[in-house]
Amino acid sequence: MLPILKTPRLPLAVVLSLALPLALLSGQAAAERRSLAQDWLFQKGDAAGADRPAFDDGNWRKVAVPHDFSIMDKPDGTPPFDAKAVGGQDSGYLPGGQGWYRKHLVLVKGDAARVLRLNFEAVYMDADIWFNGEHVGRHRYGYTAFTLDLTGKAKAGDNVITVRVNHVDPSSRWYAGSGLIRPVTLDLLDPVHVAPDSVFASTRSASAAQGEVDVQASVSNRAAAAAKVELLSTLVAQDGSTAAQDRRVLTIPARGKADVAQRFAVAQPKLWSPEAPNLYTLVQEVRVNGVLRDTRRTRFGIRTVTVDAENGLRINGKQYVLKGGNIHHDNYMLGAAGAPDADRRKVALMKDAGYNAIRSAHNPASQATLEAADELGMLVIDEAFDMWRKSKRDADYARFFEDNWRRDIDSMVVSGRNHPSVIFWSVGNEIPEQASPEGARTTRELGARIRLLDPTRPITQGVNVDSPDNAPIFAEMDVAGYNYRVHLFGSDHAAHPKRVMYTSESTSKDAFRYWDPVGRMPWVIGDFVWTSVDYIGETGIGWMGYSKDWKELGKYPWHLAYCGEIDATGRKRPAAYYRQVIWQSGIDPVAAFVEQPAGTEDLPDRDYFKEHPELDWSLHDLHQSWSWKGQEGKPLKVVVYAEHPEVELFLNGRSLGRKAVGRQTEYQALYSVPYQAGRLVAVGYRDGKAADRWELRTAGAPAAVKLSADRRHVRANGEDLVYVSAELVDAEGVPVYARDGDRKFKVTVTGAGMLAGAGNGNPMDASSLQSGERSTFHGRLVAVVRAGTEAGPVHVEFAAEGLPVQRVRVDATGRTSGL
Repeated sequence: MLPILKTPRLPLAVVLSLALPLALLSGQAAAERRSLAQDWLFQKGDAAGADRPAFDDGNWRKVAVPHDFSIMDKPDGTPPFDAKAVGGQDSGYLPGGQGWYRKHLVLVKGDAARVLRLNFEAVYMDADIWFNGEHVGRHRYGYTAFTLDLTGKAKAGDNVITVRVNHVDPSSRWYAGSGLIRPVTLDLLDPVHVAPDSVFASTRSASAAQGEVDVQASVSNRAAAAAKVELLSTLVAQDGSTAAQDRRVLTIPARGKADVAQRFAVAQPKLWSPEAPNLYTLVQEVRVNGVLRDTRRTRFGIRTVTVDAENGLRINGKQYVLKGGNIHHDNYMLGAAGAPDADRRKVALMKDAGYNAIRSAHNPASQATLEAADELGMLVIDEAFDMWRKSKRDADYARFFEDNWRRDIDSMVVSGRNHPSVIFWSVGNEIPEQASPEGARTTRELGARIRLLDPTRPITQGVNVDSPDNAPIFAEMDVAGYNYRVHLFGSDHAAHPKRVMYTSESTSKDAFRYWDPVGRMPWVIGDFVWTSVDYIGETGIGWMGYSKDWKELGKYPWHLAYCGEIDATGRKRPAAYYRQVIWQSGIDPVAAFVEQPAGTEDLPDRDYFKEHPELDWSLHDLHQSWSWKGQEGKPLKVVVYAEHPEVELFLNGRSLGRKAVGRQTEYQALYSVPYQAGRLVAVGYRDGKAADRWELRTAGAPAAVKLSADRRHVRANGEDLVYVSAELVDAEGVPVYARDGDRKFKVTVTGAGMLAGAGNGNPMDASSLQSGERSTFHGRLVAVVRAGTEAGPVHVEFAAEGLPVQRVRVDATGRTSGL
C-alpha cells in the first residue's frame, strides 16, 4: 500500500543547498522516494527462466511505466485490435495475456543496506514478483497498491526486479489493460522512520475559528538496538506558515515500533471545500541523538463531511449536491496506462465541464486522480469492487475475493484516507449477491473492515435491484447508491425516511429526469451519469443503446463505449453542455445543436435492438455543426439549451422566434429550421435583455490545421505529458466538423520527447493508437507527447496531404527545475 507523499516543489539550487548540509550532518543519505518509471524491459508471452537474474533480456523491448501491453501494436506494426479477442466487446476487442517485465536496479553500497520498500500502485493482474531471483510477492487484484519489503535482499551493483503478469481473459466487463498500469517507486529509508502506511490525518471538528486535527502514526525501529527518538510533527499551510506543532520523545525497542496519537488545534483554518480546496502538509521529522533520520510529508485537508435525510450532504456545515460523473480508469490512446498527467487531465476536464464529483467505477482510483481532485476541489466516491464471491466474467476477481478482499480493502483505504476529496467509500457495484442475505452480510463485513482504518467517512455502494429486495443491503450502509432507480426515491423515502439516497449511475439521455429530484428531495444528494468521460470497452452502448442480446452490441471494429459526455479525446459533446445548463452552472448558459438528418449518419445501426429504454445509454444524436451539404431547404431539428428564461434563434440575421425556457421545458427549446448555409445564432434573454449567445457557422473546405498544446514546458523526467490538439479549419477559421472534411495525418515527434499515442474519438477507427498515422474525427485529432530524460526542445509536427504542415514546440527542462 502506498503512502500519501507530497514534497514541496523547490528550485534545484534550493534543493541542493538544503540537502547537502543535511547529508553531511547525518552522515548518511536522507530518506527518499525514487521513481522507477524508466528502463523497464518487456516481453509478451511466456518467458521461461526470466525470473533468474542472469536471464538474457537483451532483446526485450524497452518501455517506461505506467505501461499497458494490451494497447501496444503487434511486433509487425499492426494494431492490437482483434475481432476474435476473447474479451470481445467488453474489452474493446483488445487482448489480455501474459507479460514479463524486468528492471536492472543499480544501487550503491550505502543504499543497498537501507530499508527498502518496493511500491506498485497497480498491476493488472495476478502478478508475481521476484527480486534477484527470489520470489518476494504475489498480488492478485489489478487495481490496488501493494508494497514489498526488500530490506536485506539488495546488493551493491546490479539488482533485478522481475514481474510476471498473468491476465487471463475474460477478466472484466470493460477494458482493463494489462501490465504495470500505475507508477512503481522505491522508498529508501533509515532503520528509524515513520511507517509510511501508518499516517492518518483526520478532521475532528472544523469551523472558521478553529479546526481540530487528529494524527495517527507509527515510528518504526528496524535496527538491532533500542532507540530514543524525537518526533517533531508540524502542520504547514499552503503559504508555508506553521499552523500547529507537536514534539514527542519516544523510546522504541529494537525491531519494534511506537504508535503515536496527536491532536492539533489550528486557529482560523483554511478549510477544504469544492470551491476553496485549501490543503495542509503534515511534516514529520524523526531524529535520533539530534540527527535527522526521516522526513515524511503527508498532504491533507481540514474539512468535515456529514449526511442525513433532512439536510442532505454537508461539507463544513454547508449543503452540497453531487454533480457527478462515473469514470473508468483507461486513458484511451494510452490504454490503461495510468500516467499521472493523463489521470489529472481527466479530472480537470470534468471540473471545467461543471462536474464537482467523481465515482471511480468500479475500482480504487489512482493517486494522481485523488491528488488532482484534492487540488481542484472535486469530490470522490472511491470504489472497491465490481464483484465479490460470485463472478460476472469467467476470469474476474471473484476467483481471488475470498483470500484477498481484506488486503485490497486495506490498500484502498490506507492509500486514500488522507485525501480530503474522498467523501465516501464504496464497497461494490451491482454485486450479483446484492439481493441476498449473503450480500447484506458481506456489506457488513466490508464496512466493518473499512471503519477499523477510517471511521470518518460514510460507506455506500451501487445497487440495481428494486424495493423491497434492496432494503437488507441498504440497511448495512450509510448512504444508498441507486443505479437507474430514480423512480424509487419517493416511495423508498416513505418506507425508509432516514435513508440518504443518490443516483450512482444514470443515463445521459434522461439527464433532466435524474437531476430534477436533487434539491427538491433533501434526502437525494446527487447524480452520477454513466459516463462523464468516454472509455474503451462495452463497445457501442452509447450509440445503439441496450440490446437484449449483448453480443449484438458494438461488433468489431467498435472499441469505444461512446457514451461519454466528454469524448475520449477530451472534447465536450452536446450532452455535457446540456448538463451544464440543468445544473445552472453558468459555464455555457446557452448552447445550440443540430440533430443528425436521417440517412446521413456517419456511424451505422443507430438504436439497434433497443428493447430496454430504461437502460439506454445512448446520447441524443446532436452535433455542433451548421454544415449539412445536401440538406438545403430541408427542415433540420435544432435544440437550444439555456439557463435563461427566454431564447431566440436567428438564421442569417432573421429571427425564427423567441421561446420560454425553464423547468417546464426541461431547459430546452426546439426549432425546426429549413437548412440554409450561413450563421445560426441562439441568444439567451434575462430580464428582457440579451445576456448570452451561441453561434454555429457553415464551414468551407479544410484549409489549415489549428494546433493547441495544454502546456509548453515539461520536466525532462521521462514521465510528463503534453496533449496537443489539432482542429481542422476553413479559410476563415471556422471549424470543419462534417465527416467529408476529415483528413488523415502523420504526427511526428522529434527532439527531447516521443509520441505516446494519438487518437480521434472515433469509436470505429481501430487503427494504431501509437503509429502517429491517424485521421481526424469530426475535424479533430489529439496527440500525446511524453517528455524524454534529456533537456531540450520537443518538436511536434502534424502533416496531411493538401494542407500546410503545422508544428508546435515544447521545451523539456532539467528534471527538477521549473517545478
